[in-house]
Amino acid sequence: MSAVMSADGLEFEEQQIAELLECRFGDGMVYLPKTKPRQLLYVAVINGFIDTEGYLTRKGRMLLARYF
Repeated sequence: MSAVMSADGLEFEEQQIAELLECRFGDGMVYLPKTKPRQLLYVAVINGFIDTEGYLTRKGRMLLARYF
């Protein structure tokens, strides 16, 4: 089972991150739904799936392609 680790040791499944990456506007900016924990967004940024401005990165698009 694949997991992504954050800097503070929290584990999030790649599938949870992929679900977060699906929540984006037409221009590629990812938003955090109320149902998702804030740490998930943090982990996605730390691991390079979202850039610091909130946009989906190439690595993020590759993760989405594996799940959707």
